Amino acid sequence: MHMKTITFFVSFLFAIAVLQAQDYQISFTGSGQSTTIDSIQVENLTQGTTLSLNGDDVLHLVGTVGINILNADKNTVKVYPNPMVESAFVEFANSKTELVYLEIYNGMGVLITKQSKQVQQGRQRFEISGLKAGIYTVNVNAADWKYAAKLISLGKISGNTEIEHQGTAEGTTPENVLKSRNNLVQMQYNDGEMILFKGFAGNYARVLTLLPTQSQTVNFEFIPCSDEDGNNYAVVTIGAQTWMAENLMTTKYNNGNVIPIVTDGIEWNNLTTPAYCWYDNDEVTNKNTYGALYNWYTVNTNSLCPDNWHVPNDAEWTILYNYLGGISVAGVKMKNWGYWGSNESGFTGLPGGYRVYPSPPGEPEGSFWNLGFSGHWWASTAQSNANANNCTLVNNSQAADNYNLNKKSGISIRCLRD
Repeated sequence: MHMKTITFFVSFLFAIAVLQAQDYQISFTGSGQSTTIDSIQVENLTQGTTLSLNGDDVLHLVGTVGINILNADKNTVKVYPNPMVESAFVEFANSKTELVYLEIYNGMGVLITKQSKQVQQGRQRFEISGLKAGIYTVNVNAADWKYAAKLISLGKISGNTEIEHQGTAEGTTPENVLKSRNNLVQMQYNDGEMILFKGFAGNYARVLTLLPTQSQTVNFEFIPCSDEDGNNYAVVTIGAQTWMAENLMTTKYNNGNVIPIVTDGIEWNNLTTPAYCWYDNDEVTNKNTYGALYNWYTVNTNSLCPDNWHVPNDAEWTILYNYLGGISVAGVKMKNWGYWGSNESGFTGLPGGYRVYPSPPGEPEGSFWNLGFSGHWWASTAQSNANANNCTLVNNSQAADNYNLNKKSGISIRCLRD
């Protein structure tokens, strides 16, 4: 009997730990160019699940989706003693006369009992009794607010569970009055999983990744990153660097001058001047996903990126690789989850292919290669008169390769903040 009791309490404490570990609330703030957030995209990079939030929503990461749980603040709802044996009290303050509901759910999310009461403004006190041993959620809600608290019972009784209103204490202090809460949106989450957030505010977008271990507030610092075509780019900070989180797609330099577009393969291969194109010369299909492909001569103008941004040099790419654990493992952390990597950096690299030079034997001049297999991004560093460095990611490697390509090649651009 003694051993059974020990086993029960070990299992009980383990269940409490699991329950607490997978119950995080993530709220959001904006700073920089906007303190207001329009919307947020959330992606669990481990599971591949996604959801969308309004800017003032609160993300509720839970082990099991289904129960609408909000954690109680000590100034709003008090449950004591906790753990309870025979009975426990629930106290909270409300700011007006209203109908209040109390609900008790067991650890499986099954409603055990509920009670409703029309109460006056003041501090309310309810007594809960008759709970057998277990972990419970106590919901307290009215028309425009809802809170919940966890309650542990060590009781051995098996009678009927009851909720009884003990009375109202007149008068409340402002800090103890229940206020409306932002909408909570649940997402199933297991400890150790990486979450990517993308916040939007007007023309601004910000990406960040997080490994949640507690409830917290996530701040999106919105930074301008717009080209002369009016394209607005999401940005991500990785270490001390802030990068575009998507590929450049401008058709104009930052002074407003037009970059020549060259579709003909022979003309492209003969160029020693700036030009751009779209993969397979198909702007409709490829622009918004993969951006444009530029030869290195556009990079050398130093006018390609938006104001206060630049094409990174080889040393700046190396800083990124080193921050992500070295060039041998950085690639998988830079590649977008939905395509070919973990994307835990938020870089969101896509396999946009490239316009190859020189053309392989048997292929037409100015051919397009490797869409869906590899992604390439110029460095501003020239390797020789003919070649320049670039970052290359391929789908069958965790590495980020520091290749050099002929300057006539057409590849993608990521800009780095000055």
